[in-house]
Amino acid sequence: MKLARNILLVDDEASWLRTLAVTLNRLVPEAEIDTCVDSRQVLNRLQVGDYALVLLDLTMPFHSGEELLGMIRAEYPNTRVIIVTGVNEVDTAVRCIKHGAYDYFIKTDNVSDLAHTVRRALEVVGLERNYLHIKERFLSRTLDNPKAFNNILTCEPALLDQFRYLEAVAFSPEPLLIHGESGTGKSEFARSCHQLFSPEQPFVSLNLAGINSDTFELKLCGRLSHKPNGEVDAVTGLLHQAGSGILYLSEIGALPLSAQSILLELIESKTYSPQGSDSRFPIKCKFVVSTQDDLLALNKVGEFRSDLLYRLRAHKIRLPRLAERPLDIAMLINHFIAEAAEEMSLSAPQQPRDLAPKLLDYDFPGNLNELKGMVFDAVSRSDGVTLNISPFMEAIKEHKSLDAAPGDHIIFPKSLPTLAEMNQALIDEAMSRTANNQTAAAQMLGISQSALSRRLTKGQ
Repeated sequence: MKLARNILLVDDEASWLRTLAVTLNRLVPEAEIDTCVDSRQVLNRLQVGDYALVLLDLTMPFHSGEELLGMIRAEYPNTRVIIVTGVNEVDTAVRCIKHGAYDYFIKTDNVSDLAHTVRRALEVVGLERNYLHIKERFLSRTLDNPKAFNNILTCEPALLDQFRYLEAVAFSPEPLLIHGESGTGKSEFARSCHQLFSPEQPFVSLNLAGINSDTFELKLCGRLSHKPNGEVDAVTGLLHQAGSGILYLSEIGALPLSAQSILLELIESKTYSPQGSDSRFPIKCKFVVSTQDDLLALNKVGEFRSDLLYRLRAHKIRLPRLAERPLDIAMLINHFIAEAAEEMSLSAPQQPRDLAPKLLDYDFPGNLNELKGMVFDAVSRSDGVTLNISPFMEAIKEHKSLDAAPGDHIIFPKSLPTLAEMNQALIDEAMSRTANNQTAAAQMLGISQSALSRRLTKGQ
């Protein structure tokens, strides 16, 4: 499925056709414009090319515009038609709209309103096609291009659903937002989107943490500097470098408000202008952004623009934490074992069968990055036969100690007491807390009242 950018202009007046094509190329630079002067060729052109939009004259030899309108809407329902004609009759306009025309314009020298409608129609067609594609992909429950996800290891149904969703929306002209904690694989999903969208085109990325608005604009748009001797210095921006590929902006939640307005204008206008230049150039790349922040929460406290937020949320992927992927733990450990052994030129040790089950209750606050670090440490400590599980157990113990409240700890003296001394200390504490109520103290200690009574008598 291709982006909805192709437009066919149909008119028997060649001079008007050339003028309109040049004007639309300037005002809607993201579109691909074709022209046709012979009404008999229109249906053949539509059969060969996938046109999102047709701009159609009414008065032409062989086939009238109204006749072509009916045929296009019947045979190509996913293609929109805008009538652009010299016929200024209300009845004709109403009839065309009734028969499926998206809009009706009278030929004038001012085509800015027409250009605005053309852009809006392209967005509508793109959304319609994208919806149908998503519906079709989810009903099929299969992947057309599973190789695009070779860089992501999983057998979790929830994550496989995200694969299908990404495959369905990859060609959409709208931005893609990837949300997930650090280490959940956001950049890998961005690269999978690149493999689906335009694997032969560039993948360009920029981390937005700590960036200011001036640097952001320069990085994206570039700059032209004119020297006194007439030479021009050019700094190529990322929008130019990305071409028709992917521009991946990570940590979008860290972008300052002033820079957010720049990004919003770029997304909405689909054009950019290098600093120091009066010319505007089309943006043909797809925006993929990621964040570990809650953008809705940032929006509520005034740190993220509402208009940008809802443009970015057109397509959203949420990546689960590693603790939410129990089926993947063992597989990921084996993957990192092989990677670590290769990098350190060691024999790959065997993963103990009981290791993954022991990790199911661990929270993995560092997600995939943490697991990878554990495995690399374990491989370096192993004997080449069995994986050393010490790094995993140490992490679990440390995590439990951090989670435990200070009052839950028993602080032992330097010299450990005997078991008999510990038993007597527990009995004394229980009796103290219950004001010497033996029944309540016995319940606290998990023994019967008669057993407690015997121990109290023995201790006297």
